[in-house]
Amino acid sequence: MLPQLRQLNVSYVNAEDRLLLKVSTSDNEEYRVWCTRRFTRALLDRLEETFQEEMPSSAAVPEPARREVARMQHQQSVNEESFRQPYQAEPSGYPLGEDGLLVTSLKYTQQADNTLQLFLGDNKGVGITLNLSEHLKHQLYELFARATEKAEWYAGGAAEVSAVVH
Repeated sequence: MLPQLRQLNVSYVNAEDRLLLKVSTSDNEEYRVWCTRRFTRALLDRLEETFQEEMPSSAAVPEPARREVARMQHQQSVNEESFRQPYQAEPSGYPLGEDGLLVTSLKYTQQADNTLQLFLGDNKGVGITLNLSEHLKHQLYELFARATEKAEWYAGGAAEVSAVVH
């Protein structure tokens, strides 16, 4: 049986000017990947596209307004309680190394069950694949949006939230 995702954490590391994504799993492993501005922007853009694609086709929303409607739906999907729980990991191992892996490859596939299969890794195929439900897509987006806000990467851009990321 494959390990299950237990908890996600995204933090800004000023000395690296990068975001560090930590993924803890049910088998007490912790995957660490570093995301540059470029890959973070690509990830946020892809998740936003996914949110727009998930809007019911019957919703007669003009193209210019689709992004705003998707953002409103995103805000409704975010469970603030999830962000109050501190990241708790006592990893027994680090499959990608304790220092983590720099993301140089981002691949995604929309699955038939509406999950998004997301690969974050290097060009050699080393990395982590996340299978994100609709809820987890919104949670991951929110974690990255809050971290980019803290990093002050995109003034007035994707991260229009202001909150502390644990």
